[in-house]
Amino acid sequence: GFGAGYAFARDAICEIAGRFVTVRAERSRFFPATDLVDYGPSRTTNLDSDFFWQRLLDAELVEHELALPAPLGPTAATRELVQGYVLGYNRYLSDTGVDNLPDPRCRGREWVRPITEQDIWLRAMHWNMWRSSGGMVTQIVAAAPPPASATATSPPAPGARRARRGVSAPPAGRFLDADPIVRFAQGVDPTLGDGAGSNMMAIGADGTDNGRGMLFANPHWYWNGPERWYEIQLTVPGRLNVTGIQTMGVPVIQTGFTDGVAWAGTSSFATRYTPYELTLVPGESTSYLYDGATQRMTPNTVTIQVRQPDGALQPRSHTFWETRFGPMIQSDQFVWNGGTGYAFKDVGATFRWVSQQFELNHAQSVGDISEGGKRYMAIGWRNLQAADANGDVFYGDRTAVPHVTDEMVERCVTGALGRQLLSRSLLVLDGSRSACEWGTDPDAPVPGIMSARRLPELHRRDYVSQSNDTHWLNNANARLEGYPLIMGAERTQRSLRTRNGLLKIERRLAGTDGRPGRTFTLDTFIDTVMDQRVLSAELWKPQVVRVCESMDPATEVAPACPILEAFDGTETVESRGAVLWRRFVERLGTENSLYTTPFDPDDPVGTPSGLVTTDSRVETALQAAVQDLVGSGMPLDATYRTYQWTDKNGVHIGVPGGSASLGQYTIVSSDAFQPGVGWGHVGDRRTGSSFIMWMQFTPQGPVGRSVMTYSQSPNPDSPYYLDQTVMYQDGAHKPMRYTEFDILADPGVREEGIECAISPVERSRCQ
Repeated sequence: GFGAGYAFARDAICEIAGRFVTVRAERSRFFPATDLVDYGPSRTTNLDSDFFWQRLLDAELVEHELALPAPLGPTAATRELVQGYVLGYNRYLSDTGVDNLPDPRCRGREWVRPITEQDIWLRAMHWNMWRSSGGMVTQIVAAAPPPASATATSPPAPGARRARRGVSAPPAGRFLDADPIVRFAQGVDPTLGDGAGSNMMAIGADGTDNGRGMLFANPHWYWNGPERWYEIQLTVPGRLNVTGIQTMGVPVIQTGFTDGVAWAGTSSFATRYTPYELTLVPGESTSYLYDGATQRMTPNTVTIQVRQPDGALQPRSHTFWETRFGPMIQSDQFVWNGGTGYAFKDVGATFRWVSQQFELNHAQSVGDISEGGKRYMAIGWRNLQAADANGDVFYGDRTAVPHVTDEMVERCVTGALGRQLLSRSLLVLDGSRSACEWGTDPDAPVPGIMSARRLPELHRRDYVSQSNDTHWLNNANARLEGYPLIMGAERTQRSLRTRNGLLKIERRLAGTDGRPGRTFTLDTFIDTVMDQRVLSAELWKPQVVRVCESMDPATEVAPACPILEAFDGTETVESRGAVLWRRFVERLGTENSLYTTPFDPDDPVGTPSGLVTTDSRVETALQAAVQDLVGSGMPLDATYRTYQWTDKNGVHIGVPGGSASLGQYTIVSSDAFQPGVGWGHVGDRRTGSSFIMWMQFTPQGPVGRSVMTYSQSPNPDSPYYLDQTVMYQDGAHKPMRYTEFDILADPGVREEGIECAISPVERSRCQ
C-alpha cells in the first residue's frame, strides 16, 4: 500500500484531497457553504454535504465496523493495505510540502492535508453509497417536520391504503421520474445521465483462438474530478501481482487482472434501498405507528463549522429525524405531511467491500472470484464478470441487496405512491408493520441482505456480456429468470447498447461479421469492440434513405440523401454522415411506436426492429435535422472531429462514440446539441468511455492493451495529461506491461527507492 499511496499522491493529489474534505464534513470550513459539491453522486451544497457526513461521523460507523471480525469488518490484509497507503500518501506530502506541489490547482491550499486511515474508510463508504443514500444527500437533509397546520391533517384509517390495493393509480409522469430517489432505483444516476454505466465482455474457451479466456472492460465514468480512474499495478513479490484501475483514494484495484483471472464490473440494476412509508400519529408529526404502538422519532442534531465572509468560522447546526429504519427523507414525491412520512433504509453504508475487492486482487480463477464474493456480498452496486486462463467465464451479482422477497412486495407495497413506483423498480414498503422489515438469510454474511443463492449468476464457456441492463440477458442463448423483483425486470426490452454488444459477439462466433474465422484473437477483439457501430443506423438507415429520397423537394432535404446513403453507420471522428444521423435520431426519438416489429421476449436481441416509414414524425425529424445543420452553417457531412471534441492545453481533440440511446456501444456524454457547435466539448462534469481494457490469457501469461480516454494525469503540466486522449481519438491503444521483464523494457520506466517510515513509531507498520 505504501508505494501505491506515494505514487498516487504524486500523480493526483489535487483530485482526491477535496474528496477527503468532503468525508470529513469540512467543505463549508474551506469553501463557500452555498457552492455545489463537484462530481456526484449528489449535486448538493457544501453545507448539506457537511451535515450529511457529520451525521455519519457522529454515529461512529467507521469505529463500529473496525471493531468487528472479518468478514464483517476488514481483514488483516486489508487493514495493512490501508495503513501502508496512508503512510505513502503522507510521506509524499511531507517530502514535497503543500507549497511545492507540482500541480498548480491545489499548490499551497490549506485544505490539502495529511490523511488518516479513517479518511480512507470513509472514502470507501462514500463510493459504496453512490447509488443509495450518497445520492440522496439533499433529500435526507431537507427532511423536517411539517408545520403545525399540516400536522392537523389526519392519516387514513388503518388498513385504508391496503384496501385500495389493486386500484389503478394515476400515471406518475415525468415529475415522478425526475425525482432522484426514483431515478437511482431505475439504474439512472441523475448527475451522469446517458454517460453513466459500463460495458464488459468475457469470452470463454469456445470463443477464443487459443481456448483461454479474454476480457473487455469499459467503465463509462467521469472524465474529470475525484471520481476519475487511476491506472496502477500492485506487486508484492510472492504475495500479490495485479494490474488495473483504482477508485481514487481507495487502494484496491476494481477492474483488472492477475496471472490467472481478469474481472470487471458494471452497475447492477438491483435496488440498494427502500423507502418506508410511515403512518403518523394524528397531531404528532414526529411519531408513527408500528404494530399498533406509537414510536417516536429521535431528533439528531449535528454541528459543523462554516467559514464566514471575513474568514472566521461559526458553528452551524442541523437536526435530522431518525426512525427505526433510518433518517426521514423529503422530496417532491416523498412528502412528509401530517398523515404520512417516509424513512430511508440503505444497505450501502459500509466499507466491507474493500476486503471483498482486495480478495479479487489475489484471485487466480473464476471460482476464486465467485466464491470470494459469497463471503462478503458487500459491493454496493457493481456486477461482476470474469474470465480466466482455463477458459471459464462468469457473470454474477455479488452485491449487497436488501432482503425483500416478492412475497413481501405483495403484502408490503400498500400505498398509492408505492404502487406507482413498482414499475420503476422502487419498492416503497409499509413502515407500520414489523412484517415488512427486511428479512435475513441464514447463509448471508450480514443480516438484512440476500445471500448469494438468491442472486443471479451465470457460468459459461462461450461468453457473457453486460451493458447496464438487468441480469436477465447476459448471453443471447441463456436467460436468468425467476429472481426477486428487487433485482430488476426480466423478459423486458433490452437497451440498444446491450443489443449492440450481444450482436458483436454473436456475429463474430458465427463468422458473419466480415472478419475471417469464428473466434476472437486479441486483435479482432479490439476491432470488434471499437468499430464504433451505432445500432440505430443498422436498424433504420435503409428505410430513412428511402424516405429521404421520396420527400417533397420543397423540404430541401435532398442534399442529405446521398450523405445518409454513404454513411458507414459508425461514429468515429472521421465518419461522414454521423453528425447528421445522430441529429436525426435525436429529433425522432426511439420510442417503440416507431418500430414495425415489436419487442419479442423470445428474440430480445433482434427486436424491436424496422421503421414505420409512414409515420409523419420520420419526415419531420429528417427535415428538422437538416435545418439544424444547414441553418447554422454546419456541413451535412460534418464529422465528430469538429463537432464533438475535448480541449486539453489548447489542443483540440476529436472524441469518437456517441449516445447509448442511439445504440452506440462506446458511449460519451457530451453537451446537448447547439446549432453551429454540434455536441461541443466533452469534459468538465462529462462522462463516458474512460479506461478501456482488452486482455487475453496466453501460455506465456496475460497480455493486455488499454487506453485511458482522458489520459492518466489530471495535472495540466504533466506530459501524461493528453497523450492517451489523442490515442483514443485515433483509435489507438497502448500495451499493459504486466511482467517484470516487460516493465523494465519500457524506455520510460524509472525505479525509486523510498523509505517507508515517517517516524520510528510508524516504521514497524511498514514491514
